[in-house]
Order: sequence, then C-alpha cells, then structure tokens
Amino acid sequence: MELFSKQDPTIRQSLNGHINQRWKQLYELEKEWAERALRYLLMTNSGGAVATLSFLGATKGALNLFGAKVSLALFIVGIFLVGVSTAKTFHHMSGLFKVYKDDVDHYYADKITWDHLHDEDKKRAVDDKWDYIIPYASFGCFIAGCVSGAFALFG
Repeated sequence: MELFSKQDPTIRQSLNGHINQRWKQLYELEKEWAERALRYLLMTNSGGAVATLSFLGATKGALNLFGAKVSLALFIVGIFLVGVSTAKTFHHMSGLFKVYKDDVDHYYADKITWDHLHDEDKKRAVDDKWDYIIPYASFGCFIAGCVSGAFALFG
C-alpha cells in the first residue's frame, strides 16, 4: 500500500475513518479497564478493612496483635489512595474539558488558529506519573495488609 500522502483522497478519508474508529475503541477500552481497576482496589481494600475489623471485634486478644492493627491501617490507606486517584483524575479531566472549551470558543472567535488549538490541546494531554503511582500504591497497601494480617495470625 502507498504512503498516506500518495493515496487517493477517498481512500485517505476511508482510512481516517478506520483510524478514528480504532482510536475510539482503544480509548473506551482504556477507560473501562481503568474504572475496573479502581473498583477492584476499592473493593479489595474495603473488604480487607471490614474483615480485619470483624476479626479485631470478634476475637479475644486480637487487639493485642500489632500486625492486625498494621493490616487495618494499610487497608484504610489503600481506600484513601483510591479516593485520591479518583479525585485527581476527575479534576484533571474537568480541567482539560474547560480549557479545551475555552480554546474552541477562542478559535471560533478568530482569536487563535486551528494549529494553536491543536498544539495546546496536545501539550495538555500528557501522562502524569502520579496517575500510576497512586493506584499501584493502593495495590501495594492491599498486598502489605494481607501479608501483615497473615503474619499476625500465623506468626
């Protein structure tokens, strides 16, 4: 197949339609799995916290187990980190939308060019390392909470 610039305009338009459809599909998959991951982290840390609280309340002498207290604290920190991640993502997306809307208004008012609109949007749509660190830290809290709880029970 020829290079993009050497193709017939109707073929280019058809291929652009395919590219846009695929980008939309991949975006939706990424969004869906990010939501699933956060729900998983919330459920597992919450479940760990509830189980640990139940254990502490139902078992005599459990309050003396340092590992059980550490486990509970880790699960609670994990829940907190899921909330932080969710709030951070919401504010980032909200900010992207607001600024893009303002830029589109400026474009329609002939205050900026299409290239400027596109370039500025591209600069803003970047990955932030914290979008990965915070959820993985929540997952780490879950794992560490499970290990701490196991050591408290069997150690």
